[in-house]
Amino acid sequence: MNVLVLTDLSEVAKNAGSYAVQFLADIPAHFFLLNIKLFHPDQPETDFDNKTRDLALGKLQQRVSELKELSANKEHRFSVIYSESDLVGATRKFVEEKKIDLIVMGAANKLHSPNTIIGNHTYEVITKIKCNILAVAENSRYRIPRRMVFPIDYGVSLEHQNLRFLQRPQIAQNAGITVVELGCETETARPESLFFDQLHNRQIETKQMPTSEAFSEGQLKVLQQDFDMILLLGKNINICGELLHTEQGLYSRVANELPILVLHQ
Repeated sequence: MNVLVLTDLSEVAKNAGSYAVQFLADIPAHFFLLNIKLFHPDQPETDFDNKTRDLALGKLQQRVSELKELSANKEHRFSVIYSESDLVGATRKFVEEKKIDLIVMGAANKLHSPNTIIGNHTYEVITKIKCNILAVAENSRYRIPRRMVFPIDYGVSLEHQNLRFLQRPQIAQNAGITVVELGCETETARPESLFFDQLHNRQIETKQMPTSEAFSEGQLKVLQQDFDMILLLGKNINICGELLHTEQGLYSRVANELPILVLHQ
């Protein structure tokens, strides 16, 4: 598996990288640590010279050393990349060039809210790049995923390829999935068979919930207590917006400690 870790060399990004190495502990993986010029907005343009790039690469190598110590998998490899392109352009380039299976990002935006999981950078990548993305909240601490919650609605077509990442051996393989069907008050068809057919090796339960009740502080508290990870479909724009929008989403107002895995085709 090829993993692109976007890092601004902050503690939030450091936590995300550590989480990813532990999450993929049993999987052969090549981690590419990418530092982008955009992540240094306070530094004057003239300061971005070879010295700055070398300093960033040096810090990335130091981070690689820390991740190697954390990893017990001899099939984990690490490389560093520095780019002066824009965030989306650089990320898209290396997703294609390195055949990336998963993007990993820290998710925090101190300037917007001290509690938000989702910052401008993370939301932009989720909505503009079709690659599986693991957004790790600042306060997320790795624990073996046992229960994952998967909200879906009837406004999007569900296709087999959306679940390919979860079909990989050793991806949270012992974790059960609770599928929360939203909008069920107006529909009779239920897509649960898709999950039973494609994720036959997992324990899956299905619950129904009116959309009006789903995105609330009360529900968030329940998620924190009962689950280890949130699953989303990248094409499920309505749900992603309700949860992750940088200004209007639930997680821009309320603290969250659960990592979010966004699945794309």
